[in-house]
Amino acid sequence: MARTDALLHCPHFGRCGGCSHLDVPIGEQLASKQRRAHELLAPWLDGVEVVIAPPPHTPRHDRTSILYPARWQRGRFELGIYRPGTHDVEPIGDCRIQHRALTALAVRAADVMRALHLPAYDETTGRGLVRAFRARVLPGSRELLFGVVVTRLDFSERERLVRSLWDAAQDLRDDQGRPVTPAGLVLNENAAPGNVLLGPRSEPVRGAVFHTDTVGALRLRVSFGSFYQQNRHADAILFRPALALLGPVTGLRIVDGYGGVGAFGLRLLQGGADHVTIVESSAVACDDARANVAQNGFSARAEVREQPFGSAPLPTGDLMVLDPPRAGLMEVGAAAVLAAAPPRVLLVSCALESLARDLAALALHYRTAAVRLCDLFPHTEHVEALTLLERR
Repeated sequence: MARTDALLHCPHFGRCGGCSHLDVPIGEQLASKQRRAHELLAPWLDGVEVVIAPPPHTPRHDRTSILYPARWQRGRFELGIYRPGTHDVEPIGDCRIQHRALTALAVRAADVMRALHLPAYDETTGRGLVRAFRARVLPGSRELLFGVVVTRLDFSERERLVRSLWDAAQDLRDDQGRPVTPAGLVLNENAAPGNVLLGPRSEPVRGAVFHTDTVGALRLRVSFGSFYQQNRHADAILFRPALALLGPVTGLRIVDGYGGVGAFGLRLLQGGADHVTIVESSAVACDDARANVAQNGFSARAEVREQPFGSAPLPTGDLMVLDPPRAGLMEVGAAAVLAAAPPRVLLVSCALESLARDLAALALHYRTAAVRLCDLFPHTEHVEALTLLERR
């Protein structure tokens, strides 16, 4: 199969770390990810085929969230994506993989901060004000939430920055020409030394500190500091295949581990689950999850527990749906699964290497029933995996 030409000549390809396979046809990308999964997971497959499906649409402008670090480079304030293997940024004026409105907004935001002469944070000296710029568009509602990560919330240019950024967020559109609506502008404070971008405190300075997505009849509130899948087709690529893999959930008691704002839990409740316990360590995400349970009418059938997964005994039930971070379950998470001993476990893994470790930890008590790869990260080496486990 012939190579694409970096998906119609991306001006940043090769210098930007946002994607590495833009010049590889999507069919080859999928086949490569499937082969890699077979290689890594072979000891635990027991003849189970690793399935991967083509995306529902040509992967282009699908990433719905950006987090651009700020840098002072060559005498100029810049926002952009880290160059491979460095903490230098590539200023992004055009992008084939992220939402058009986000690219346009970040260009405008950098112009605003240059005009105000705001100093970029220097991670080596700890000096400066602006650490990063973050923005997200929710695919169902097209609501935009965006903000600046700063080392302090009180600075002389604050009101001018807020006014100019809010103005810059007007009249944005997606790749189909539909308007994107600003829901809120946030200042996020991170005074800690080092290179971590986001801080623990977010203050809304225009609108709200959250925005709301719509998925069919469901409404999901997502705060500035909460995680949310960042592919605009995540419902088709990840959530619907996951529910299909599980089959009917009517009457089941389910633990939704690493549950975030309730993206899986609410879908399971909508599907007829008798009760869902959402376990999440982030206080902000738990607030979102409680609001989402209430506004969708599921309060009598759901509980949100604010605790690290595995830090306390989990309720027994019929099924666990676990969506851990890139590091996977690790020892404490695997021990919690084994202690609760649900008949079935659905692992949602964003790294094949950590999935292999998790399967090894659970293999004595669980067999692999199905594996499906979900290409949420086209044009990169990353892939999401759904693994259904059944107790031996």
